[in-house]
Amino acid sequence: MGTTHHDHEHHHDHQHPHMHGSHSHGLDNSKNIRQLKWVIALTFLFMIAEAFGGFYTNSLALISDAVHMLTDTAALSLSLFAFMMSSKPATAHRTYGFLRLEILAAFINGIFLVLLSCVIMWGAWDRFNNPVEIKSVEMFWISTGGLIFNLVGAWLLTHGNHAHPNMRGALFHVLADALGSLGAMIAGLLIYFYGWTKADPIVSVIIALIIIASSFRLILDTAHVILEGTPLHLDSDEIQDAISKIPRITEVHDLHVWSITSGMVSLSVHVVAVGESRHELLCEIREMLKKRFNIEHVTIQIEELSLKQHEPSI
Repeated sequence: MGTTHHDHEHHHDHQHPHMHGSHSHGLDNSKNIRQLKWVIALTFLFMIAEAFGGFYTNSLALISDAVHMLTDTAALSLSLFAFMMSSKPATAHRTYGFLRLEILAAFINGIFLVLLSCVIMWGAWDRFNNPVEIKSVEMFWISTGGLIFNLVGAWLLTHGNHAHPNMRGALFHVLADALGSLGAMIAGLLIYFYGWTKADPIVSVIIALIIIASSFRLILDTAHVILEGTPLHLDSDEIQDAISKIPRITEVHDLHVWSITSGMVSLSVHVVAVGESRHELLCEIREMLKKRFNIEHVTIQIEELSLKQHEPSI
């Protein structure tokens, strides 16, 4: 470690910008990409079948599910694009590469789901007031096929890195489609046995509300990352207190903890310390952060108290 003319040091776990792009976070992306390609193909194929089936049977639930599948095809394609771009190496202009694009795609997926649900509820209100004759038997069998296709797609996605928010968003889309198909099946049975045509728009509204509820958390979590908030599983006050308890450190300030993307936490901090062996102190702070908080990508500036008075702080 070198010392600058300001008598402070920096420590980086990754010593060169291009190393960020090869972070272990990206190692699972090849499997995610492969699974997403299969799910996109299945979703697109059955979207066409369900769209024709919806118009043939006059079922709003089927038409809504087909529109949902169309939006899902676009959203899943966006997720696929994000994964492919995030695997590209970092450059001098983008020192973290395109890793944040994965979070942005997951955020957009969540927004898509909420907007789509609002469109479905609007259509359901019109259909509730203006019921039409529905071919319930055909509606039931088409929606049964949709449920099978979506469950297969969900199964494929769970074999990827489904803890990743982008894969979570994709999984939410597919499960929402499965709920749509299940709802259409139930509506078809109610119409066939009881002639209750209003079951079609009612089921559509229930599905839409479930989709909104499941998407809201995804939107909040990804927005928190985009705004560079402290990761939800970490407490910045606890981290600052832990650093301040290390011998020779007299003050800790300008601490920032944020996520670049899922599973990649970064930290920067300024510490005021006494003594000469700064390299050993850097190693001690780094080891503590890794062992106690599982934070490896850190930037630590060791300085004298006089320097703090001349530097900006966020």
